[in-house]
Amino acid sequence: MQHACRNADTTGKSLTMNFFSHFFRSVIVSLIVAVAFGHTARSHEPAIKASDAKPVAAVARVSIENLTLASVDGSPHSFKDLVGDGQAVCYTFLYPGCPLAQIYCPVLNSLAAEFGKQGVTIVGVICESEAIKDLEAHKKEFSITFPILLDTSFDVATLLDATMTPESFLVSRDGTVAYAGRIDSRYRERGVKSPAKVRDDLREAILDLLAGKPVRIPRLAAGGCPLDRPEVPQQHAASVPNAETPTVEAVTFYRDVLPILHEHCQRCHSPGQVGPFALLSYEDACDWIETALEEIDAKRMPPAQVESDLELSGTPPPSPADVAMLRQWVASEKPQGNPDDAPPLAPLPDYGAFEEILGPPDIVIDLPSVAQLGPQGEDIYRNFIFPLNRPDDLRVRAIQLLPSNRAIVHHALIGYLDRATCVQAVKDHGGRDGMSNPLDQMPGFWDNMGAGFKVPPVRADGIPRTSFVSGYIPGNRSMICPEDVDVIIPAGSDIVAQMHYHRTGKLETDSSQIGLWIDKDPPAVTKKMMNLVFLFGGFQSIPAGVKDYRVTGRYTLEHDAAFVGAAPHAHGLAMWMSLQATLPGQTKPILLIRNPKWDFNWQSASWLKKPLHLPKGTVIEAEVSYNNTADNPHNPYDPPQTVWLGESTFDEMLLPMLLLASERPLDPESKSFVAFNMSMARSEFLRRLVERNYRYRRGPDGTVAIDPSYNKENHPQSIEDAKKK
Repeated sequence: MQHACRNADTTGKSLTMNFFSHFFRSVIVSLIVAVAFGHTARSHEPAIKASDAKPVAAVARVSIENLTLASVDGSPHSFKDLVGDGQAVCYTFLYPGCPLAQIYCPVLNSLAAEFGKQGVTIVGVICESEAIKDLEAHKKEFSITFPILLDTSFDVATLLDATMTPESFLVSRDGTVAYAGRIDSRYRERGVKSPAKVRDDLREAILDLLAGKPVRIPRLAAGGCPLDRPEVPQQHAASVPNAETPTVEAVTFYRDVLPILHEHCQRCHSPGQVGPFALLSYEDACDWIETALEEIDAKRMPPAQVESDLELSGTPPPSPADVAMLRQWVASEKPQGNPDDAPPLAPLPDYGAFEEILGPPDIVIDLPSVAQLGPQGEDIYRNFIFPLNRPDDLRVRAIQLLPSNRAIVHHALIGYLDRATCVQAVKDHGGRDGMSNPLDQMPGFWDNMGAGFKVPPVRADGIPRTSFVSGYIPGNRSMICPEDVDVIIPAGSDIVAQMHYHRTGKLETDSSQIGLWIDKDPPAVTKKMMNLVFLFGGFQSIPAGVKDYRVTGRYTLEHDAAFVGAAPHAHGLAMWMSLQATLPGQTKPILLIRNPKWDFNWQSASWLKKPLHLPKGTVIEAEVSYNNTADNPHNPYDPPQTVWLGESTFDEMLLPMLLLASERPLDPESKSFVAFNMSMARSEFLRRLVERNYRYRRGPDGTVAIDPSYNKENHPQSIEDAKKK
């Protein structure tokens, strides 16, 4: 679910929410989230967290005579050449293969355009010699307008103590390092986008310098890709072989490392896929293995790791033995080995084609118009309509979204909606809302608070007229139903896919397709139907300062069903979440799914390899732990404040979605959805009671107006606060 700041003055907002515009906005996965670029007003700039303001190891002043770089042709460019009659030079260390360095190219372009005429020269610095051959192509691909110079000897990098890409150093004309660190606060750590308001740190430093003031925050730690400095040869003491010590066979790339990467990494980390770098060749592994191990240690990779008592579909994360093997390879200085030692490896799937397990799809639907994504701005969530509108019900065995540009598709959620509601949704919300770049061009519709359309009532036979049925995640292809289960798409429906696009730093386009495989068994063959059930946890607010605030929700089966999978969902305060089932007469629950380290940006649907039969009366329980303290890097508020139950990602919720197969509809009247709506409405009502009790006053003539003495920062955040006052 996208970040949508709540407007406390909006009244009468419908709480009827859209399966595609709200519930699934961030379900499933991302490797790189887009940079939201814009100028922050200096009078309202966000605070710096103590964890963000860790000083980097940068010197306060440098000898400007030693700040000399080279162009590709070898000609020197001294600091005096670059500064000229201006005020400063900003050196930003880059690497063409670093995803964050790519994403920040448009930001540096904008800074160069804004401050170039004011005497500040923006320069990109590349140290890695292997990047030089592709430099011109890289500049063209990302439309880079600022000069890029070389420091292959690492002299300037050493002088400035540069350690990361991207990392910026603002040097005034007298050699003072006025600022050193990150470009802005969009990322709290590599691959983790900050939910809080962004501070444009480098831009603020430049403005301070041009105003003749000390830079308010001169040192901030940078995140990204480590600068690949040349390794210093180690001196090893001579050793005498010990005949009693067994010889340990060296770990090599081809025999030992390549199979691990092939099994766990290459589906996403290959050219044209969503992974920001490839892990196919020996050279790839040498460049990126340390970064990969850091991500594995932090449990950010592989994404969306889950635990279960049952066997899940998909590839499990690398085993401890696999990780130890990778570490041993690094420790032994990455020997290549013999290519003939590589075991036979299955070809990687062709992600540019439809799955072949069931043969060609019976129906292929094209996106009516091309989607275009500008190089910078917020992520885009857009509901695309793939026209279907068949006169009869379809019993679907499998469904697949096939993006034409997989590098920009973070994930997609796929469902159906009746044609009349689709038409009305485009009429109401088909404008440019949600597009932050003038080059963005998107078909379909969008709504920032999730009321993209009113959910139509179910049919008389209990079949819902709209539902989530599948999704797209990088590395996976089609959703194939169990043998005895079909997805029923009602007559008159279109397919709706909510696409989550992330920016890459350059202009991109996508023309996705939807493939449907139809069940060709005769109608007399009885099959189960897929149900989507919402299991919500009811609460009103989460107090500030509480590190382990537990919320539970329960759903009791009214009929026999089979558990097929689930898509857990919460927002930024969640730390872990679990789903378990307790069968009638049993006391020990079955762990269905547990997310041990919840990450809002890496939510995923999990599917069982074999559906689990659950008899009538089975209780499915969800539990989540919220951390509403400053220790939570995903907390959207600084300092922490009371967080309410709500649909914005500055609010919080517990809403796992259960995929259950049954012979008849489990929730024909959408009771679970209605109950969730009622809980949301109750929370909104209580929030407004608290806020507006102190926001408005009645005038002598009986009119009601905002109290001019009202201070939003001091108003109560919860009913408990209001009682204290």
